[in-house]
Amino acid sequence: MADTSFLKNEVEEFVREQLEDEYKTKFTSKMLRLVTDGMHEFDAVSQDGRIVAGIKASSGLTSTGKNPSGKIYSAVAELYFLSLVNAPVKLLVLTDPKFHAILSRKMKDRLAPGLELKVAELSSEILDRVRDIRARASEEVSGPQQTK
Repeated sequence: MADTSFLKNEVEEFVREQLEDEYKTKFTSKMLRLVTDGMHEFDAVSQDGRIVAGIKASSGLTSTGKNPSGKIYSAVAELYFLSLVNAPVKLLVLTDPKFHAILSRKMKDRLAPGLELKVAELSSEILDRVRDIRARASEEVSGPQQTK
């Protein structure tokens, strides 16, 4: 089974560090109360709670070239939770420019007020590991790809 914990641990930490550089404040993963009185864990919350972000390391099209509907639904779910938190800045940070383009098209004129989609560029070392994990996970789901 592909070890996707790297995506949760290393990729999210890398993105939090980028957010810290950009916003000049510390970010941590944190459970926050929603306006509905429920709770949700967000991947990056600034020390003062003014900036709340979800982080998605989803890739663009599937290995067969199809629209990544499951990944889109997951991102939309995170946008929903972001819309339910009281914070002046609410971000969904994506680590893949192709997925960012797909989601931006899908969500054009559909984002709740105050929500923003961003791209965080990964280092080449982390990007190589992410691609390897994605390839192994894809192979587990669809089986080895046949070369023609």
